[in-house]
Amino acid sequence: MPRISDSAKFTTVGVTVGTGATALYTVPANHAAAIRHLSLNNNNSAAKKITVQYYDSKAARYYFLTEDLSIAANAFVNIVDGNFISLNANDKIVLSAETAGTISALISVEEYYDPNR
Repeated sequence: MPRISDSAKFTTVGVTVGTGATALYTVPANHAAAIRHLSLNNNNSAAKKITVQYYDSKAARYYFLTEDLSIAANAFVNIVDGNFISLNANDKIVLSAETAGTISALISVEEYYDPNR
């Protein structure tokens, strides 16, 4: 169980997505994390598709959060909107886009030290 009494570390990471698997965020060892914000922005003049996956390191499996999600031209989408996703040590969020360099992603997480992970 994370030590909630310890201060949370707030982290925000942004990437421009390629066509291959692009790791957006990986939970550090001995930590748990809560994704508070995950948004995708299409900076192209045409609609583009993106796939977002959650990697569960304990099960060694990928799960789709979105698959071939079409984002309208010059628009953005909130994937985590008013909710949160819990992650454990070494879990990650991985992205792949239809066209490299057209979609940017932004993630904000709270990290908690967890000595049992």
